[in-house]
Amino acid sequence: MSIEQQAIAGLKWTGMTKLVSQALSWVITLIVVRLLAPEDYGLMAITSVIISILASVAELGLGASIVQVASLERHTLAKVAGVVILLNLAIGVVVLLCAPVAAVVFDDGRLTALVQVSSLNFLLSAFSTIPQSLAYRDMNFKWLAWIELFSGLLTNVSTLGLAWYGAGVWALVAGNLLGGGLRTVLLSLGGHWVRPIFGVAGIREHLGFGGALTVGRLAWQVINQLDILIAGRVLAQDAVGVYSVSLHLATLPMQKIMSVVNQVAFPTVARLQTELPRLRGRLLEASRILTFVSVPLLWGLSSIAPEFVNIILGDKWQAAVYPLQIIGLTIPLRMLSAVLWTAATALGQAKLYLLNTALAAAILSAAFLVGVQWGVDGLASSWLVTVPCVFAVNFPRLSKALGITFGAVVASVYAPLTAGAAMFGAVAMTRSLTSSLDDLQRSAVLILVGAATYLALIAVLDRRVWVDFKRLMSALKT
Repeated sequence: MSIEQQAIAGLKWTGMTKLVSQALSWVITLIVVRLLAPEDYGLMAITSVIISILASVAELGLGASIVQVASLERHTLAKVAGVVILLNLAIGVVVLLCAPVAAVVFDDGRLTALVQVSSLNFLLSAFSTIPQSLAYRDMNFKWLAWIELFSGLLTNVSTLGLAWYGAGVWALVAGNLLGGGLRTVLLSLGGHWVRPIFGVAGIREHLGFGGALTVGRLAWQVINQLDILIAGRVLAQDAVGVYSVSLHLATLPMQKIMSVVNQVAFPTVARLQTELPRLRGRLLEASRILTFVSVPLLWGLSSIAPEFVNIILGDKWQAAVYPLQIIGLTIPLRMLSAVLWTAATALGQAKLYLLNTALAAAILSAAFLVGVQWGVDGLASSWLVTVPCVFAVNFPRLSKALGITFGAVVASVYAPLTAGAAMFGAVAMTRSLTSSLDDLQRSAVLILVGAATYLALIAVLDRRVWVDFKRLMSALKT
């Protein structure tokens, strides 16, 4: 089986299981949002920020290094496993002991217990990182996909059950831990067990790559969570909850799609790193298909945000309409950037990833500090300004590393972007003509008009995207 066929098989299995998990996740998330208060989501958002940022340090990029390195000796792997275990356990203990500091910083005593219990995630990561990385190195996507499906199901079902019985924010914390626990057990039982050796001699290459990648990932985690951190200090907890739910709903498709794409793309690019012309062609095709799918999904959700919030979330979430609209508009470009960054990192360009992330951090942090002065809406608007700026600043270095020109990227994505803009305009115009309909009826009309506009323009502007998409669908059926 060729590398491309292995990648398509990975997309097939990972995509199928993610689709099932995503559908259930969306349904349960929307139910849980109605059961919990904005304040619960505000507390969980702050807790998640703390854990996710420190998790980037705990793994030290060693999992990615195992996937990316050309050859891997058993003795070296054992030493990498030892470092991963020690780091996760050490940082888990630090988080456990320092949790009261979070309560003081964010002026809410409830955060102490929430952060302490969530520190169990580091224990789970200590024993799941190595078997997961080895499975990705072997491109064993089918097995990994089933694990993600079962652990995701447990997370969602347990969260719903606990929320239904009034557990509040603890439903979110416990659901994540239960799903993560099942995932760790399945990876440990079914994956490659490596007896750890506690020493760092002979793993300099892994520590160098992983260290640079970790600093970049840490900076990127700070970027992705900086808006929540700033909001937690400046805004009330209910406002933080409104923003975090808007951000979660707008980025949920990106998280699910990119988790599929990146899981497959990283080991695939690592395998193709000696065949750059072949790699460039595949990256441009992937960019075209990804934009073709993401624009109608994300810009479509943005265009019907008022009706979506009224029907699904209810009156108490009206403040989420504008953030949902604005953040959704930025997601396709963020997804395209993520694909290019993943490809460059898989080619061993960890320092480039670090530099680009540092520049992005500087731009976004300044924008968030300014935007939060206008509350939730100002914070959301920051993304609309900064995402194109970050892409423009960082692309020249990505272009040099990958050998892909800006013109080639534009040629790949201009049709979906143009059709998406026309779709958005058609939906806005149709809304003004259907004001007499209720929200449910109007939503149905808007979706039909938007879909028809998008598909008609795509057919006119660029038939290649249809060819690529049909070829991918045909390959996935085999």
